[in-house]
Amino acid sequence: RDYYASRGLGDVYKRQYLRGQNKKRSQKATKYRAMINTLTSLRFIFALMVFGAHCYTIDKFFDTHFFKEGFVGVSFFFVLSGFIIAYNYQKKFSENKITKRAFWVARIARIYPLHWLTLFIAVALGNYVIASGAIDWLKHFLASLTLTNAYIPKADYFFSFNSPSWSLCCEQLFYLCFPFLIPIAKDYKKLLCVFLVSAILILIGMHFTPETDIKGYWYVNPITRLPDFLVGMLLFQLYDRLKSKNITAYQGSIIEIASIALFLAFYLYAAEIPKVYRYSCYYWLPVAFLLISFSLQKGIVSRLLSNRILVIGGEISYSFYLIHLFVLLSYAEWQKGSNFHIAWYISIPILFCIIVLLSLLSYYYFEKPMNKRIKTLLNK
Repeated sequence: RDYYASRGLGDVYKRQYLRGQNKKRSQKATKYRAMINTLTSLRFIFALMVFGAHCYTIDKFFDTHFFKEGFVGVSFFFVLSGFIIAYNYQKKFSENKITKRAFWVARIARIYPLHWLTLFIAVALGNYVIASGAIDWLKHFLASLTLTNAYIPKADYFFSFNSPSWSLCCEQLFYLCFPFLIPIAKDYKKLLCVFLVSAILILIGMHFTPETDIKGYWYVNPITRLPDFLVGMLLFQLYDRLKSKNITAYQGSIIEIASIALFLAFYLYAAEIPKVYRYSCYYWLPVAFLLISFSLQKGIVSRLLSNRILVIGGEISYSFYLIHLFVLLSYAEWQKGSNFHIAWYISIPILFCIIVLLSLLSYYYFEKPMNKRIKTLLNK
């Protein structure tokens, strides 16, 4: 009251002023949500691809290239992570509006609560880790607990307990490195040089790696997946230059359809490419084109992806990703010991609905509340 009284503003002008400010905030928030919505929906679509890649545990029908190549969804998540983190935080860091500590607290609150919950579920269920004894089991557990298991190039480590959590080890490294990449990211040429050098080294390393070791060194290892994150950061630099361009709805639609066509071409042809390259670098170009085309929000496909159902699917995609394999493997075990067999075209949709339901419950009643509590606790 004193503020408005000192400036001679009556109640009418006060209300008008506040409405104007709220309208500006609303417009900014709407613009922000619109951009995020499309990319959030894409998260759900790629989470479905990962789900399809694991359905071979239910039926041999899914043991084909078309479904098992769905691991590309993880590459998309890594590139998207680089883009979204740069979109949300690069300017804040550059203008000193956020500290490293506040950033890391937000990231810890995002990934750890559900990771620890699914880890303890895996411990309770048992049979999710291969260990030679109690001490060895404890080593596996501590590595998973601290998200360091993916640095150990042994499948019994990086796929122990809830195996999809290996990707969180990569995300943890990305978040740790991001504040230190900001000075480089201010000049996209420097960031591009860092990416190109790392990409060349990775290609050379991939060429000389034995087939039996490629997954441990080039698929799950956080250090060798860091270039995926750099691709996302570079894409944000490109987006920042393209967002103000006058692109028509027709042109935007052509770009979006072309990006989908390119991705499908790479995806379907992938069987001809050595798997070591498909684990990351092979998909950099199609994923980048797909992500940048939809981040611009100019075409008809973007409008379809802004559907509220798809957006909700994207919001629960993290829960979906960490929960889905529990359900699939539990059902597969039950089928082995049961005389009652259900056809995959019935069981898979039912399992999918169960996973979606569990993901919704997890997102609204565990993830979001725990996220707030941990932020409050650590920020004290």
